Amino acid sequence: MNQNMPRAAVYTLGCRVNQYESDAVEAELESLGFAIVPFSAEADVYIINTCAVTAESERKSRQIIRRARATKPDAIVLVMGCFSQIKAEAVSRMEGVDYVCGNRNKLSVAEMAVKLLREGKRAAASAEVRDVEHAPLEKMSIPHAYRDRSYIKVEDGCDNHCTYCIIKKARGNVVSRPPEEVLGEVATIAAGGCHEVVLTGIEAAAYGKDLGGYPLSRLMVEAAKIDGIERVRAGSLEPSVMKPAFCDELAAEKKIMPSFHLSLQSGSNAVLAAMKRKYNREQVLGNVAYMKRVIPGVTFTCDIIVGFPGESEEDFLDTVDIARRIDFLHMHIFPFSPREGTPAATMKGQIPEDVKRERAHRLEEVGRELARARYERAIGQTRTVLFESREGEYFFGHAEDMLEVKMKTDEHLQGQILRVRLTDYDGARMIAVIDE
Repeated sequence: MNQNMPRAAVYTLGCRVNQYESDAVEAELESLGFAIVPFSAEADVYIINTCAVTAESERKSRQIIRRARATKPDAIVLVMGCFSQIKAEAVSRMEGVDYVCGNRNKLSVAEMAVKLLREGKRAAASAEVRDVEHAPLEKMSIPHAYRDRSYIKVEDGCDNHCTYCIIKKARGNVVSRPPEEVLGEVATIAAGGCHEVVLTGIEAAAYGKDLGGYPLSRLMVEAAKIDGIERVRAGSLEPSVMKPAFCDELAAEKKIMPSFHLSLQSGSNAVLAAMKRKYNREQVLGNVAYMKRVIPGVTFTCDIIVGFPGESEEDFLDTVDIARRIDFLHMHIFPFSPREGTPAATMKGQIPEDVKRERAHRLEEVGRELARARYERAIGQTRTVLFESREGEYFFGHAEDMLEVKMKTDEHLQGQILRVRLTDYDGARMIAVIDE
């Protein structure tokens, strides 16, 4: 690294879409002559890509902004993302912040970093936050893969009106990237050596509804046809999208991996209705059962909220029941957290914190039981594994069905996809050897 190059550090909170957008910002900074350094290092410019999905996310965003100021008080601090989209004025007033933008002009932080380094820090921050309901989708891309499994943003925004969620306000309605733009980006990173892509978005399942009905399933199939791509996955899916036609199209393409993450939230019809989700438990179970028939060995992970206002013990047990029926590989479990500005924050029947914690712990125990059984059933079977990282004498990676795998080896396996035999389970990961 040229010691005369300005140094920039980017910190990302929140979802995979935010991570993709941070990668695009880093690429833009590099094109303008910046060296990218870790956020813990001393830098000339700090950029914080914020989250606002929960009150805790907002608190963490404030904390990271303060950390940047403390690391180097005279550095330029720029803030973007959902927190700044929703509360631009509050972020602008934070000590040390020089520039604030929202979710439809994130690349502006790169040009602003150049300008502020040239002109010096301002007495007060400037803000350029566009109306997400009317601003066009920002054109951005990544020129190369930043990791062995690359996330590609395919859409922004959400058309749902879930009573617990603030993200529609931060991201606007669904806006899809043109398929040729997405596929062109996939081809670029494949040419650079990336073998696995995950097509993601704020509401990835809604991809194409504003493009005349070009569905996510078709985009996944087309991505799988690109030279160099060996694996294709989707980001979080709303269960209602998994209708037979969707499942059949994915089942016909062997490069689409048999593992899907469901934005489930609850297994209770009463709670799903109060959340204003677009499906019920019977639809979820029917769609999952169909996908299990056409894609043998498929696994599912999910997001679940426990302790939503009005959730009874019976409602909670419905969630436990659906978790067991679907046999989740992993569950991301969140005790309900009231989000200012959402209907659920003021609903009657708020659940006491100790009850929410107790239900979360019970569901986590169910999750551990299901995961252990799934992993132990896999002993003696074979898988193909993308190896992604090394720690000590082991290389770690993920199988096609998202089982976590480790293998003891002296070889450098970074980015390789190898067929292995699963010999044991250590309580966290499968232990593997090369399948001879």
